[in-house]
Amino acid sequence: MQYFNLYANCRLVKGARMSLLCDLQMRKFYHIPNDTADVLIFLQQHSIEECMTHYGEDNREAITGYIDFLISKELGFTDHQLLQELIPLDLSWDRYSDITNVIIEYNEEINYTATFFRQLFDLHVQGLEIRCYGKTALGKIRELLEIFNGTTLRFIKLVLLYDDALELRTLDKLVKQYPRVKSLLIHSSPTDKAEKIFDGSVPVVFFSNKINSCLACGEIRTNYFTSNMELFTESQHYNTCLNRKLSIDLNGYIRNCPSMREHFGHVKETSLQEVLDNEAFHRYGKIRKDEIAVCKDCEFRHVCTDCRAYLEDPQDIYSRPLKCGYDPYTNHWEEWADNPLKHAAIALYGLEETIN
Repeated sequence: MQYFNLYANCRLVKGARMSLLCDLQMRKFYHIPNDTADVLIFLQQHSIEECMTHYGEDNREAITGYIDFLISKELGFTDHQLLQELIPLDLSWDRYSDITNVIIEYNEEINYTATFFRQLFDLHVQGLEIRCYGKTALGKIRELLEIFNGTTLRFIKLVLLYDDALELRTLDKLVKQYPRVKSLLIHSSPTDKAEKIFDGSVPVVFFSNKINSCLACGEIRTNYFTSNMELFTESQHYNTCLNRKLSIDLNGYIRNCPSMREHFGHVKETSLQEVLDNEAFHRYGKIRKDEIAVCKDCEFRHVCTDCRAYLEDPQDIYSRPLKCGYDPYTNHWEEWADNPLKHAAIALYGLEETIN
């Protein structure tokens, strides 16, 4: 008898009507019907011939096609047995740092060398996003990046306002001087385009939409989906947007995310330990996608980063993201802002200016 063996790094996520097969090693995912997912689940315990018998001869050609597709995408292989050597994937997740990611809304009036920031980046923070909503001199950006030399940061993303001075050659020179910068988003650009600098290793996305404030944050789009071991395992236990994330807004207030209404003090007056000892600070980071209304029935839930700042029902912390236009019950995408059922929440959050 022949058996189909699915590689351990390939994980199946079932939704209401469709499923997602995530290849966590190759960082890809495949959108498949639930019927196909059911066959794949059956094959994890039975031979191919037993599968043919179970689903009927009329489905032989379709099942053979499923298996051929999976093999062609290097998601598995056939053998004379189900190999016990394929050790199940460990879905545990942990990090040694209390804060792994930071967002800073840049304000040149704030002292980023102050005690709070020194405490923060002594925590072995891994990723930093610096958002500049207005025109910011490149010299100021360099001064800020200098502060993070010698830290454990592995990844810095820069969000900058479009300026004719931000030529690719200039940006390439900046990234080579500060190699922790791994990504750039240039908003309010005349055109939408994607480029790469530093020998093709650093993406630069020019985005025509204006990003004047954090109100522009939180949209759920397919091009934001990520299939990898880090996000998938974290998603089993925590919220992939807010878990171990800390943000400093434009006025120096400490929040989970700049878009969240609740703050936990000001960088001039609050110690980092006070923030970490506050149970309320950790509340949203514990909300898994499997607990969120509608999201728990969505096949994309473990490749999506979520949003807890803007909700369809602002009174319910388990409500689905307001800025999501996907319906897992019909598998249809729509422009989220066009849904009349969302208009009350849009008005409450003051988002009209971002969608008009």
